[in-house]
Amino acid sequence: MMRGMLRWREGNFDESAKGLRRAADLAEQVGRSEVAFQSLFWLAASLRQRGDHADADTELARALDLCERAGLVAQSVEAISARAVNLALAGRADAAGEAADEAERLADRLRYPVGKAASLEARGAVAADSDESSAALTEARAAWQALGRPLDAARCDYLRGRLLRDSNPKEAREALERAAAEAEAYGVHHLAELALKLLPA
Repeated sequence: MMRGMLRWREGNFDESAKGLRRAADLAEQVGRSEVAFQSLFWLAASLRQRGDHADADTELARALDLCERAGLVAQSVEAISARAVNLALAGRADAAGEAADEAERLADRLRYPVGKAASLEARGAVAADSDESSAALTEARAAWQALGRPLDAARCDYLRGRLLRDSNPKEAREALERAAAEAEAYGVHHLAELALKLLPA
C-alpha cells in the first residue's frame, strides 16, 4: 500500500492505481479490512486526481461496501465524504448533495473528529451558496490541521479556491496559493501545480 501512496505523491497515478488495487485485493484475501479500506480510499484518490471520476466513484463504492461488511463505521464517513467531493468535481450535483447529507448525518451521530472534518469538506464541496461553501471548507481546513493532516487541509484550500474563482478572485487566489505552498512543502508537486493552474487572472 505504501508503494502505491508514494507513487501518488510522485504524480505517477497509473502505477499508484495498480499498486493500490493489488494491495486492496491482497488485504481483503487475508482479512485485513482496515488495510483494504485504506488501499481503496487512496486508489480512489489516485483515480480522481487523474480525472477518472467514474472509476473513483466505483472504488469508493467498494470501500463503502467493505465498511458495511467489516463494521468500519467511522471509516465509512470518510468514504461517503470523499464520494461527495468526487461527485461534485464530476458535475453530479444532486448525487454529491445526497452523499454529503449522509456523511453529515453519520458524522453527527458518531462524533468522530476525522468524520466531522471530512463531512465539513463534503458540505463545502457541494453547497450551492458560495458563502456557505467557503465557511464549511474553512472550518474543514482548520479541523484537518488540528488533526495533523496538512494535505487534507491543503485540499480544502484547493476546493475553496476553485469554488471562489468567479465570485471572489482575491480570496480564491489566497486559498490556491496556500494550497500550492502546503503541497510543495510535502513534495506533492502535482497538487501544487493543479492549484496554481487555477489562479485567477
